[in-house]
Formats: sequence, structure tokens, C-alpha cells
Amino acid sequence: MNVVRSRILALLACGALVSCQQSASTTDSGRADLEARLKSAEAQVAALSERVEALTPELAVLMAQVQIQHAKLYYAGHARNWELAAYSLHEINEALQAVQVFNDQFEDFPTPLSEVVPSLVGPPLGEIHGAIRAQDGARFDAAFKSLTAACNSCHAMLKHSFIRVREPSAGEFTNQSFAPP
Repeated sequence: MNVVRSRILALLACGALVSCQQSASTTDSGRADLEARLKSAEAQVAALSERVEALTPELAVLMAQVQIQHAKLYYAGHARNWELAAYSLHEINEALQAVQVFNDQFEDFPTPLSEVVPSLVGPPLGEIHGAIRAQDGARFDAAFKSLTAACNSCHAMLKHSFIRVREPSAGEFTNQSFAPP
């Protein structure tokens, strides 16, 4: 969150400085105007930071999104609906990117998630992408098993091995057809 706050502060400060440079002279009143604008910018940053923090998705919410898309990716891949599989893969990637942006520091784990996640799940996600592009069912099946194992490795590394992901075993999304159109 500090990154977002820093960026907001920098943007507001730059705007205030440009505005002051255009209108302020080197007089005391010009300096007072600049100080007032900077204080206003700092107050705006504080207010925006609170709003951004309130809107920041929790890690558990983002990981629930990954879990849903993991299951949908499985069903779409097994139905050989490559377009839907590509969509689910895209959604997984988006959620994992959000994890890295909004929850980069995980509890007391020393390594940022922006380093852990790509190193563990990046290769199997790339394999799944290749299998989808090639429309290769056997390659997809193997890559999906690898992705599931990588997810569990990540959980274990973060001392959350009590969270175990697996391939779906029954139709969990009965309100969606996974067959190709």
C-alpha cells in the first residue's frame, strides 16, 4: 500500500509544484502559497490512501477467485473448450497479479509474493497457455497437474499447507456449460 500512497503523493506534489511555479513568485506570499498547496496535497494523499486501503482486496478474496478459476480452467480444459480455458487462465493471471500488487508482503514471510508467485506458478501457467494455444489435451492435463502441485508448494512455503488444492472431482458449477459452443 505504501507504493500506492507514494505514487499518489508524488503526482499531487508534482501538480502542486507545477501550478505554483506557474503562478508564484519568489516572494513570501509565493512561498506561503506553495506551502499551503503542499499541505493540501498531503491531506488529499492521506484521504486517498484511506480510500484505497479500504478498497484493497484481501488476499483470501483474491485466492478464492483463483480457486474458482482453477476449477473452471479444469472443466473447460477437460471439455476441450479452448476459448473458455483461455479465458479462465486469463482470470487466474489477473487475480495473481492483483495478489502481487495489493498483498505483496505476506504476514512475516521475508520474500515478497511478487517473487514467490511467478517463480512457483509461472512455469505451469506458461505450459497451460501453450497447451491451450496448441489445443493439446494431453499436454493440458499434464500442465494442470503441475499447476495444482505448484499451488500446494506455494501454500506450503508460506506455512499454509493446510490449504490444499486439488483437481475437481465433481461438477461444482452446474449452472455453466463447459462444452465448446
